[in-house]
This record gives sequence, structure tokens and C-alpha cells, in this order.
Amino acid sequence: MKKISIALFSIVAMAGVASAQTAKGSASAGATVNAGAAAKAGTGAATGAAGSAAGAAKTGAGAATGAAGSATAQAGAAMEMPKPPAEVKDMVKMAGAHNNCKGTGLGMDMKSEVKFTGSINRKADLDNWWVHESMTGTMGEGKTKATMKMEAYMTWDAKMGKWRMVSVMNDGTQMVGTADFKDGKLEAVSDTTGPMGSGMFKDHGDATDKKAGMHMWGEMSMDKGKTWTKVYDMTCK
Repeated sequence: MKKISIALFSIVAMAGVASAQTAKGSASAGATVNAGAAAKAGTGAATGAAGSAAGAAKTGAGAATGAAGSATAQAGAAMEMPKPPAEVKDMVKMAGAHNNCKGTGLGMDMKSEVKFTGSINRKADLDNWWVHESMTGTMGEGKTKATMKMEAYMTWDAKMGKWRMVSVMNDGTQMVGTADFKDGKLEAVSDTTGPMGSGMFKDHGDATDKKAGMHMWGEMSMDKGKTWTKVYDMTCK
């Protein structure tokens, strides 16, 4: 009975060992299979990820190239230089390259009128952006005779719809202002600064009579526009 029991125990035990070994083998085989599958899956995933990364890189590179091209195009458009206004050459043609001027000017005592004679040379300058006027003249006679020189520039500002002007003279005076020129008539307003101090200046012109030439006269205020003094009156042709 004991032997049978021992035999049965031995058979059960051997069956258990065999089952354990089978299970171990199955587990090992399963682990091996699973490991292989996992490895293959990992490799596939890695390949897919690499492919996705490569695709993303290509897409990013394409986007970067497109952005760079767009930026280059915008930079090219931004770098395009504006063209000089046609009004500059038109003004030079209308006014002429040279004018002789005669008239009167304000004397050194700031009260009397003195004789004025002068000339103006005019051209389109600085790549046709500015009308450049060079004026020389004499005021008075004898011991009170004085020489006047002026360099003036003006250009047409399409946004403002006006002429912008700047001029300097041989007595240290400078003027900056704007002007309207329409139907042969000129109206200009400037701020002036010089040895006499700061003030305001108005120029008026009438070129409607081509035979008579351009009649111009100017007035100045040293009290912010409260009172005005006539400074010159002349005709140029």
C-alpha cells in the first residue's frame, strides 16, 4: 500500500515535473516568440517613426524653403527704389534753365527799397529728385551794394500734394517750407532762421503772362504772423 502510494506519488511527482518542464518550455518558447514578435514590432515601429521623422523633416524643409522664397520675394519688393516724380522735370521745363531777374529788395535799414538785379540757373538734380536753383544777385548801389547768393531745392511730394522746399543763403539764413503751384500761380509758406532770428516767410508768384515772365514777391514776419513786411518784388524771365 505504501509502495503503491509511493509509486503514485512518484508518478504524480514526475507528472508534475514533466508539466513544470513543459510549462517552462512553453513559457520559454512563448517568451522567445513574444520577444521575437516584440523585436519585430519594435523594429517596425522604429522604421515607421524614422519614416515619419524623415517625412516631417522633408515637409519642414519644404516649408522652410517656401518661407525663405516668400521672404526673399517680399524683401525684393521692399527693396525696390521709388521713382523720381515727373513733376520735377516738368517744372524745370516750364520755368526754364536760366532766368534774368529785375526788381526791388528791402534795404539794410529794413525800411527803404533798393534796386535788385540777379539771375537764376535751374536744373533737375540728385537723380531727378529735386529742382535745384542757384541764384545770385546784387542789392543796392555804391557803398551799400550787397551780393546775394542762394541755393534752393524743391521736390514734389505726391502724398502731401505739395512741393517741399529748402534753401540756404550767403548771409546764414535758411528756409524750410511747402508750396502750391497751380494754374501758373505760386503760394509758398516757410519757416526761416538766420542772424535776425526766427520768423515766417511767404512767397507769391504769378506766371500766367508768359511774355511778362514770372512775377514774384515775398513778405516776412518776425512776430509769428502778427505783422508782415514786404521783402522783395521782382520779375524773372
